[in-house]
Amino acid sequence: MNKKVFIACPYSQLCDEEYRMKERYVSFFKRLISMCNEKGWDFFLAAEREMYGKDYSTPQESTLVDYETMKDVNLVCAIPGNPISGGVHIELGWASAFGKKIVLFLDKRYDYSPLVMGLDAVTQVSYYFYENEYSQGLIDMIGGILNEER
Repeated sequence: MNKKVFIACPYSQLCDEEYRMKERYVSFFKRLISMCNEKGWDFFLAAEREMYGKDYSTPQESTLVDYETMKDVNLVCAIPGNPISGGVHIELGWASAFGKKIVLFLDKRYDYSPLVMGLDAVTQVSYYFYENEYSQGLIDMIGGILNEER
């Protein structure tokens, strides 16, 4: 059975004025999904589930699906974003409450909340810092983690 990774990332800040994800981010996530598949991981990515804004769910639907999915994943890879994503922070709270292993990918240029930086006090968290957001380098970083977790 494949392991499953929950990819927590911003959504709204990656969208255009029509609330559709901008093409450069869609391209990034499609490459990330392809890499997950190549490595034998199932994944959950809300943006992909909602077809990057073409099949947008209601807030209630999105919340329930994300919450229920979080219960059944092996790993959470989270990109909090800048400005920080409130949704990602809620997902981090669920992940820590469910005792999930969390891998945080943080932009070196920014400071993060003390509660994010101290999350390893309540659950297993690894912190990785990147320089270029939504880049092939970030995909490679996530791929390395998935290889280690097999």
